[in-house]
Amino acid sequence: MTIHGGKLTLKPALSFRRIKLVLFFGLVMTSFGILLVTVGGSWDITNHLLNKPETFFSPPHALLYIGVAIALIGTIVSFFTWRIISDKQNFKSSILISLLGMALLIGAGPFDFVWHSNFGLDGLLSPPHLTLISGMLLTAIGSLVGIFKFIKEKNDSRFNYLSVLAVLPIWLSASGLFHSGSLPFSNTEFFNFNPDPTFAVLFASVAFPFLVSFCLLLGSTVSKYQFGVLSVTGFLFLLVSSFTAILPNSAILFTIPFYFLSLIPIISADLLLRFAKTHKQSVLFVGGILGASFLVIYFPLTTFTYNEILTQQTVWPSLIPQVYFQMITDIFLITLIPAVVMGIVGMTLAKRICNKILAS
Repeated sequence: MTIHGGKLTLKPALSFRRIKLVLFFGLVMTSFGILLVTVGGSWDITNHLLNKPETFFSPPHALLYIGVAIALIGTIVSFFTWRIISDKQNFKSSILISLLGMALLIGAGPFDFVWHSNFGLDGLLSPPHLTLISGMLLTAIGSLVGIFKFIKEKNDSRFNYLSVLAVLPIWLSASGLFHSGSLPFSNTEFFNFNPDPTFAVLFASVAFPFLVSFCLLLGSTVSKYQFGVLSVTGFLFLLVSSFTAILPNSAILFTIPFYFLSLIPIISADLLLRFAKTHKQSVLFVGGILGASFLVIYFPLTTFTYNEILTQQTVWPSLIPQVYFQMITDIFLITLIPAVVMGIVGMTLAKRICNKILAS
């Protein structure tokens, strides 16, 4: 701080450093907002499955709208601080992707209102919902790019766990998008957008293993494989999923210990990456075990996908465990090879994308 002609001014270096911290705070705020949106959306899907009475101000909806508001404020803060930092080109892609995502996210609200006004209830795979999910995913991607660049600049292990907050909204948003293409929840009075059962099984068998491995390794790579980052990311994903997809259904509460068994391959992968002599030697094994774990990680919703082919039973919410455990051996045999392969692909791609973000 200096005095020139009786006026108090900030030193430029100090001023821009603080401005960049505000930019980073905006990115984190945006990512957290999208995380709340994904939690509210997942919770809302479960309530629909349980046929719970719904109002506009239901808890899942309230959480979703609060998340949108927080993400919007974070995006605005990021945009206006980005305009005055010295190295704005470094964060340009992050800001532009976030702005595009927020435009879709905000536009999805009126679009959904018009759709309901003309066609009544809509299914999971509908144009308004796809607009909403696409907006969530793009906004989360924009935030992740900026947060990863900040982690690189700081080069401090204490900031590595911020990658968890950056990755989780992307993982949850992409999971919602993939569920839209694989779950039979889109048959309504005017439109039947349900995917073909065979396509749904094939899609789920390659998309979900890829996503598990890709997201878990994305955060681990930017943290230079610091032990704990991968495990915390996986644990929080399981926590959110259990809160939104299992806890609301009292009939399947007893499956929670089984569900959290998927922490075993996640923590094993984290340990292997931490202590492996070279990460090139561990990539195949880590990608494979993470991909193969998708069967438990995406319980209970995958029950509905594979049931369309394997048993074709009517899956009431109370019958989910019975149907799932009846099919699990067959599902495992069907999906093992593609799951392992796509897990390896996901891990390889995560490393390349992370390195590209940090190099740009």
